[in-house]
Amino acid sequence: MNLPNKITVFRFICIPFLFAAALIQFKYHWSVTFVIYMIGCISDKLDGTIARKCNIITDFGKLFDPLADKAFMLASFLILINLGWHTELVIMLIMIREFLVAGVRMAASVEGETIPANIFGKLKTLLQMITVGIAFFMLAVCERSQEVIILAKGFNPPAYLEIYCTAAFWITGIITFISGIKYLKDGWHLIRTK
Repeated sequence: MNLPNKITVFRFICIPFLFAAALIQFKYHWSVTFVIYMIGCISDKLDGTIARKCNIITDFGKLFDPLADKAFMLASFLILINLGWHTELVIMLIMIREFLVAGVRMAASVEGETIPANIFGKLKTLLQMITVGIAFFMLAVCERSQEVIILAKGFNPPAYLEIYCTAAFWITGIITFISGIKYLKDGWHLIRTK
């Protein structure tokens, strides 16, 4: 297995550690969550860069790199949903888009076609990573100043943190939706002929 593919597998391995750091209460667990999240995001950029630079693009990488990205982001979204923020609807829409696009891409690969990433797709990936990363960073900062309190009935976030998450996720969700429409438009002929 080449290095980019090993990095892709490593991103899958990061997922249970991300869940553990976020869900198990220990001192500075949000700081650890943020570090693991950043390592996962960096690995996403790293594997693609190495694969292109060294010209070692493989079928494994084409299939599992986007799956690793989606699984890693889904895990991050589930952590934020678990906190009780009212972002469930937008996160569900984001994930529906991800699975629809994955289906279109699989249909294209069966036909020997490739639907290239568009500017909206690249923008939505960047926005998703930044939005979640800032949320984890803010939790880590609040944790250090002891503003984050876990109550018996759930999570008690500072108001500004919830406002940020709601606004940022809806902006990200709109960009994600637009990129999904573009992918469906590019791959519609594959669906229509089935």
